[in-house]
Amino acid sequence: MKCDMKTMVKMALWLGVGLAVAYFALPAAQALILASAPILVALICPVAMFFMMKGMNGSKKDESAKPGESKAKSGVREADPDKA
Repeated sequence: MKCDMKTMVKMALWLGVGLAVAYFALPAAQALILASAPILVALICPVAMFFMMKGMNGSKKDESAKPGESKAKSGVREADPDKA
């Protein structure tokens, strides 16, 4: 997956909504929210990539093993018919 403009705009909108809600819900932290907003906006693409990669790794299973087979063998090697 790539960090395209559509993904960045979505993340920016959600970040803006989250910052607006936090700004009005936490009046004591308004200065901190205003100070951190530009930094968070600059990190939209890397943060989006982080969550996309986590999502890809979380749903990915071990595709090299066949169903019912574990990745680690029990120590018994099968004979290779070509080497016999």
